[in-house]
Amino acid sequence: MPVIAHLSDPHLDLSTLRCRRLDAVLEQILDLGFVDALLVSGDLSDHGAAEEYGAFFAALPPALPTLVVAGNHDLAAPLIDAADAAGRSRSLDAQLNSFLDLDGLRLIGLDSHIDGRDDGFLSQQTLEFARARIAETEVPSILALHHPPVPIGHHLADDSFRLTNPGDLAAILEEFPQVIGVFAGHVHAALATTFEGVPVLGAPGIVSTMRLGSKVDPIADTEAMPGLALHTITDRTIRTVFHYLSPSAL
Repeated sequence: MPVIAHLSDPHLDLSTLRCRRLDAVLEQILDLGFVDALLVSGDLSDHGAAEEYGAFFAALPPALPTLVVAGNHDLAAPLIDAADAAGRSRSLDAQLNSFLDLDGLRLIGLDSHIDGRDDGFLSQQTLEFARARIAETEVPSILALHHPPVPIGHHLADDSFRLTNPGDLAAILEEFPQVIGVFAGHVHAALATTFEGVPVLGAPGIVSTMRLGSKVDPIADTEAMPGLALHTITDRTIRTVFHYLSPSAL
């Protein structure tokens, strides 16, 4: 029964506040004492700078198996370099596609980011990676990517920040019924829906929370508390609880 702590969008910029927001969530996870793995679904850095990635990887608990995927604010080359420098190259390959095997579950990270763009795309190489990793195991799989494959009800996010080829992901879900879920980030909000009959679960934002409706001035509430999704997987069932920190934690 693996338990996955799912974080998203820390957007580290080396400011004390943003680092503290990430550290406070990680402290909550470690205090639980029963989490088996950590997933961070993108926008690790705010500017794609090497120093920001260095701070991100330095903050991660070294004993907790971790999988990360890139987001629209991330840049491939410095992210890979920082992961290598942190001794975490086992979780990333040159295409930023990765996987993590847990007890009776495979968590597969898929790269949907494009350097310098807000929208997302699953390349043919990424799709082939997904198919190969799903096919080579008999245990259930969960796919993790930055961009949700569904509209979330915010005009800017759905028009300009979307995954542009969700049909290719749908084809994988149809081909492989052993995929039991899709985990995502990007929208800085807790998300629970379905896509092609499969649960889609998105983690709250660490740096901020997206404002309701289609408000864009500003689009994000930086005063909202950071949160996380805690996924417990039993056979083919995913139970998710969303947690938010109290102001005193910061």
